[in-house]
Amino acid sequence: MAHRCSSVLPNVNGTFSSANYPAPYPDNSNCLWLIRIPQNKVFLQFQEFGLQSSPDCALDYVRIYDGSNRNARVLLDKYCGVAPLPALVASGHMMLIEFVSDMAIAGTGFTASYSHVKCGGTFTNAYGVITSPNYPNKYPKNQDCFWIVGAPPGYQIFLKVVFFELEDIDECRYDYLVIHNGSRPTSPAVGPYCGTMKIPEFTSTENFVLVEFHSDIVWVFHGFMINYTFVTPS
Repeated sequence: MAHRCSSVLPNVNGTFSSANYPAPYPDNSNCLWLIRIPQNKVFLQFQEFGLQSSPDCALDYVRIYDGSNRNARVLLDKYCGVAPLPALVASGHMMLIEFVSDMAIAGTGFTASYSHVKCGGTFTNAYGVITSPNYPNKYPKNQDCFWIVGAPPGYQIFLKVVFFELEDIDECRYDYLVIHNGSRPTSPAVGPYCGTMKIPEFTSTENFVLVEFHSDIVWVFHGFMINYTFVTPS
């Protein structure tokens, strides 16, 4: 595990943590971890997280960028406290994690792991569209994809599948779609779905959703199209 305050993480998967973890992190930290996997897209998960809380996370915070520097799109803005961090998928093979602490109270810090997926992304706009790779053409073989939709706290996410066509096998063992009520592969889920099943509309109870897609090495079909929008609890 990489404990250094700043480092480049070039392996296809790995772990890293704040300095001294699980003991409190140092004051006046300003750290950067650049994940740079050889190919595909970075998939990041935090296992433990505990930073000093403050209004707008102005004192100690983690911020995550979709690229190699702080000019890249922000995937997750300042985050602090002890609430679990969502999982995130980069648009490419690099992701930058920034950690800042002030000169006063310190928390226990964090530990995180990263791996890769062949396709997917992170969506933070209030509405959008998720499609299988190459849609409306046939999706490629041997795909593992994660799309994460993240809404602001207090919102839910509504999904409507408008087209769906995958390989049709009993129990959806080969090609399938799963919708998770949360950002992690271990979050509660509905599915798997395959074939031309009629997929019911889905509204999350949390402010994150993970759409998971898998294809095997044999048959390919036209895939799927999903519309999503942020909604307020009724």
